[in-house]
Amino acid sequence: MNNNTTSEEIFFDDHELIVSMTDPKGFIIYVNDIFCKVAGYERSELIGEPHNIIRHPDMPRSVFKLLWDRVLAGESIYAFVKNKARNGDFYWVKAFVTPIIEDGKIIKIASYRRPVSQFIKEEISKVYDALKEHEKHNRLEDSFQFLLGFLDERGISYDRMIDRLCMGKSISNIGVLSIDFDQFYIDHIIFKHNIIHAAKEGKWETEVVKPCCCRFGKNLKELESMPFTAHPSWHKVHQCHNEVHSLMQDYLDKASRGASLSELNPILDKVENDTKQLFSHLHIAIDTYR
Repeated sequence: MNNNTTSEEIFFDDHELIVSMTDPKGFIIYVNDIFCKVAGYERSELIGEPHNIIRHPDMPRSVFKLLWDRVLAGESIYAFVKNKARNGDFYWVKAFVTPIIEDGKIIKIASYRRPVSQFIKEEISKVYDALKEHEKHNRLEDSFQFLLGFLDERGISYDRMIDRLCMGKSISNIGVLSIDFDQFYIDHIIFKHNIIHAAKEGKWETEVVKPCCCRFGKNLKELESMPFTAHPSWHKVHQCHNEVHSLMQDYLDKASRGASLSELNPILDKVENDTKQLFSHLHIAIDTYR
């Protein structure tokens, strides 16, 4: 088996389907013509060989462990795989791997592969690079747990990650899925009521204007590294948030001068309106990347 690799990528058409079958131990028992054409092998060179004859060294072992664990448990699975051709060139596939079961036993494993988009290649490569780096210094089982932990930290399953990529949605910003809009809204309401309470208590020096003086403002600051902050609506989120703080400062100032409820309530109405706009813009910005 040729262990050399090149930087040349092989492409195949969307209508072409690479098909192979192995026995339960992973030895090839069937390949179609497209497989031979793309991988650069004669059929006779592949039959009886382990399927990892086309494994590219850039692929993490932990991904194949996940794949084989699922398949040998009788489940089907999708995976994005970077394969190596006979001459060392590479080609990317979206593989659907499924066990063929008879009388309760797996008799063979079928794999069907289609090409993947440049977006998917770039996104999944970030994950695979991190896994490969971990595998340099750790056992396979440890790296497998690292993969599971990587997904768990982002609140997403392996299958959901595959689905997101197929829909053209990033996994680099997967943290948006765990954003709690309800809690954000509650934090903002708590801030408003804290200022109203401060006015009733005569605490006129209460900090209001700085956006980060409220919990919601601190949450916004923590999100600044997220890709969705490049969306135009993100700027409007900040505008509305700053306006709410200015209005609450105005409320506190007028209350300190003995303003009546008829003067103060319109300010709170404006705050309510700006809050609704704020969360509308926040949803627009974040939902673009969900």
